[in-house]
Amino acid sequence: MEISKPVELIRGEPVVDGAGVKLNRIIGNRRVNDVDPFVLLDEFRSDDPDDYVAGFPTHPHRGIETITYMIQGVFDHKDSKGNGGSLTPGTVQWMTAGRGILHSEMPGQTDGPLWGYQLWLSLRAKDKMIPPQYQHLSAEMMPWVEWEGGRLKAISGRYGDVEGPARNRVPATYFDVRLNRGVMYEHTVNRNQVKFIYVHTGALSVGPEGDVVDMGEMSIMDERPGIVLEGLEEQNGFLFIAGVPNNERIVRGGPFVMNTEEEIAQAFEDYRSGRLQA
Repeated sequence: MEISKPVELIRGEPVVDGAGVKLNRIIGNRRVNDVDPFVLLDEFRSDDPDDYVAGFPTHPHRGIETITYMIQGVFDHKDSKGNGGSLTPGTVQWMTAGRGILHSEMPGQTDGPLWGYQLWLSLRAKDKMIPPQYQHLSAEMMPWVEWEGGRLKAISGRYGDVEGPARNRVPATYFDVRLNRGVMYEHTVNRNQVKFIYVHTGALSVGPEGDVVDMGEMSIMDERPGIVLEGLEEQNGFLFIAGVPNNERIVRGGPFVMNTEEEIAQAFEDYRSGRLQA
């Protein structure tokens, strides 16, 4: 098996979004615009309610899927298609904005820790104007796969005989993996997939040369299909994300991700005129 090596290590940038939520922006920042088909990865992680209590009031999207994964705390979701519910620990919301949707994400708590991730996936040109869709994936739908010293939550994609419950427009793998010190993680993906890891706990030895990826770092991997990682601290955790590139032009304008500047301008005009969802 050809073992993939890190080609770039990236630390996120602190940003403020929504009505004043402090975020760590890992993809979609000044250094990394996108990792096709992924156009944004935000981490919200704080024990201070002042960092998150303002939330994300009603706002639009077009041309993407937004995947919100909660590890600690609660966010409440409502959208213009009548979907709603609470994102509790372990829960995933997989929202296909398609041609247009309005939604809000507000904290369901006023104190205590809040920790989660939002990933944006650019839909292919042929799917950007499909009707919106919504998947609420409870923690019980995504059981942990366990081995000695390690465990894995399959949100999307296949690991061995286990497949995550998410239904995808763009083929994507999304795992949350936890390893004890000295425990290995091995996985093989198709050569045509882009892939990266984001270390949220501890540190990892990555690839055949044992490159160290520390907490708070994202490692974009090369095209070789084999993934070999080892936990270096007492407790280690990371997101493993992979997908097939769209190989299409990506143009982002705020909450909209399309293929041309003209399509972005039309999305803003449709939002202003109330036609975004028409």
